Amino acid sequence: MKKIRLLLCFYTLISCTSDDTNIPAIAACETENPIEDLPWLKTLVNELKEDQSEVAEFFFIEIAEYKGETIFISNNCCPICSTVVPVYNCNGDFLGFLNDEIKTNELRSTQTIFNREDFPCQ
Repeated sequence: MKKIRLLLCFYTLISCTSDDTNIPAIAACETENPIEDLPWLKTLVNELKEDQSEVAEFFFIEIAEYKGETIFISNNCCPICSTVVPVYNCNGDFLGFLNDEIKTNELRSTQTIFNREDFPCQ
């Protein structure tokens, strides 16, 4: 019985990841796993996975609450990039840029939902 419980716990931990990065899937936008269930987000994640540029490893996606709405932030921690950070709603509509139209201090419950296996940032 103990082995069965351990196996179930292990299976639960594995099945709750959003990807091969060991980040737990977060239910949002009326779905259990937005990365798999929102086509525009799945496309964005796949583009980040396949990107072969020198700075691709620094890019990640976050989910947060902004003024009561779920948002997705296509962020990066690139030390040499001069970038703007786009923000999207559940439908994939562009809402603006972080720290421009979307103020960081107004975000709640920000969590990373995707980063590459070679992600170097903490």
